[in-house]
Amino acid sequence: MHKVYKRIFSSFQLKERTGQMAGSTPQPGAGNCLRVSRAEDAVLIQVLGLGNMFLAPTLQALVESELRTGFRNFVIDLRRCAGMDSTFMGTFIGLSTQVKNSYGWFCLVHVSEENMRLLKMLGVLHMVSVHDGEFPVADGECTVLHPTNDPYVRQKQIHSAHCVLRDTDPENEKRFGPFIKALEAEMADIPTILPPGKQP
Repeated sequence: MHKVYKRIFSSFQLKERTGQMAGSTPQPGAGNCLRVSRAEDAVLIQVLGLGNMFLAPTLQALVESELRTGFRNFVIDLRRCAGMDSTFMGTFIGLSTQVKNSYGWFCLVHVSEENMRLLKMLGVLHMVSVHDGEFPVADGECTVLHPTNDPYVRQKQIHSAHCVLRDTDPENEKRFGPFIKALEAEMADIPTILPPGKQP
């Protein structure tokens, strides 16, 4: 077991034992969201529902905010993630790179067979670590974050995530190259249609 992972595991296990992370069932009606818990210098992010283009900007903003406040280690728990789209998986790569550049550690845990197949298919595992085994559950004392409703933020996230995927695996150029070009053409017109105060 990686020494950083072992230390993070122990700190969250202690929280679980002391009752600060009790329970394991998401609240009814939670929908697609992130549940966030912190221990020492690590952040545990549990993905509930679908990890998609609506939730990806929330994950991006969360990790960047935590990096600014001093956290350097991130564990993404996918035990209750029903599926992922390419935007969400591309976001993993971008965030993993940011965290590593900040001398931190980023990994995925409790990855289902289907989600593992998707990660392998898009080459995400070339850049993002996955660890087997159990990890404490973040369902007690935690913050719940929901998808963004800002279409411009979402479109920027879709673009950046797919550019990262394209640059990670040669096969992704074939998959996403035309889509990225079409998206860039669409984004070029955004300043002409956004209202004042919403210009990029």
